[in-house]
Amino acid sequence: MCVRTIILIFGLVATVLLFSACDKVANSAKNFQSDWVGLDRKVELYSCMTGKLIKVYQGDIRMNPEDSMGTSLLIDGKKLQTNLCFVIAEIGVKEEVINP
Repeated sequence: MCVRTIILIFGLVATVLLFSACDKVANSAKNFQSDWVGLDRKVELYSCMTGKLIKVYQGDIRMNPEDSMGTSLLIDGKKLQTNLCFVIAEIGVKEEVINP
């Protein structure tokens, strides 16, 4: 009985360690973090007509794309409803150059 429990625990730990390296698990964890607490992001709002930069927000930002009209963003706990064009960049993410 004791050996069976040890083998079961070892198997569960090995499974968790094995799946923690998968991209899908890492993406799911990042999505959960984004939905729960937000991510450190920078949002730039642009006019869809002129392409002119209107305002820049930076901080813990969560997206809510399910809204029927435009998109709502939670920026440091405050809701911003927009139907403008926006660009979102995650801060601290190293961007790599893609060679053609």
